[in-house]
Amino acid sequence: MRSILEAPAPIERGTGRVPVGRPSLMAFVADAETERVLRDCLAHLAVAPGEILRGGIAKAIEFLGAQRSPNTLIVDITGVDLPVSQIRALEEVCEPGVVVIAIGARNEIGLYRDLLQAGVSEYVVKPLNAQLLSRALSVGPRVGAATPIHSKLGTMVAVIGARGGVGATTLAVNLAWHLASRQSRRVALVDLDLQNGDCALALNIKPTPGLREALVNPARIDNTLLERVMTPVESRLFVLSSEEPLRDNLQFTPEAVEILVTALRDQFHYVILDVPRTPSPPYQRALDLADFRIIVCDQTLRSVRDTVRLRSALGEVDGGHRNLLVVNRHGEGGRLAVTLQEMRKILDLQPSAVVPFHPTSFVSAVTKSQVAASRRGKFADAIGALVLELTGRPPERRRWWSSAK
Repeated sequence: MRSILEAPAPIERGTGRVPVGRPSLMAFVADAETERVLRDCLAHLAVAPGEILRGGIAKAIEFLGAQRSPNTLIVDITGVDLPVSQIRALEEVCEPGVVVIAIGARNEIGLYRDLLQAGVSEYVVKPLNAQLLSRALSVGPRVGAATPIHSKLGTMVAVIGARGGVGATTLAVNLAWHLASRQSRRVALVDLDLQNGDCALALNIKPTPGLREALVNPARIDNTLLERVMTPVESRLFVLSSEEPLRDNLQFTPEAVEILVTALRDQFHYVILDVPRTPSPPYQRALDLADFRIIVCDQTLRSVRDTVRLRSALGEVDGGHRNLLVVNRHGEGGRLAVTLQEMRKILDLQPSAVVPFHPTSFVSAVTKSQVAASRRGKFADAIGALVLELTGRPPERRRWWSSAK
């Protein structure tokens, strides 16, 4: 592996390219003396100094919760009571693929081992000098034993409707928005229906031919291409969608889907796929790769039947995959609807979220060019419950005037 001294940004896994748009190096130090020494060391090593901020690891966690992660991150844990816990908190906010180097004052082999296990690539004991820093920067993640922070991948979530018209796209769009806006996660939303997909329409953005380009020519997929073809909706939400001519015979392989998803998981905390119900190998591969497969259904007998069939097609759940059920438009069918109790008995699966039928909230949101989850109400609560199931993290608390925007 090439050292960081030879190439200021570590090589990104899988694509052979460094992530576009990410800083090369950032450091968060606890005091002025450490900042001075670190600047001198980096200058001596002819490494681009990057950005050095005060506040130590606590500031790093706060800052990276709202900003892009660098390729290499130096954090000062001097005086921190629970440094391993702070490293794990740092892992939560860092984007995939970050090399983390910790610096501190405690020269203890137990702490060193705990920090490596928690995710840092190297721990440097003060006082800093160019030789120690050079060794740390040259190590990167150890070959064959990448650290948890550097080796982690974004979570992949596939959303599919048990039948047409149950609101799978609406759920995917609002789920992606909630993760980006309420959880401060960096999210990629991919609409795999290249001819009839509605994700772009739901977000009031213009589709691009980039998704077709990526899937038809998967060898071209890299971070530069993704940065060019993805449409930003907010600072943390990016969309890949197309609106190809209906007469075109689009063909792409399961391997192309896997290459695309792998590249996205190296850059985003969450990759949300809106998967068509068409039983073709590329879409099946997307479902097979997903960490979570969300089945969206309603309370019709047809939907219940197709949910049973879809669960059978997805196969047995294992440690790497989970099937979640979302009952959408609850209450729409009135007395003719299959009850939730009957659905639980037939499907042998407890719904992770029950979304109430409330069309006026969608009309109001569309009128104001908003996603429905941005407005307070039962729909937003249901999306929040689903996000909690995916992340284990409650949404960030926001001031009342923030949610009204």
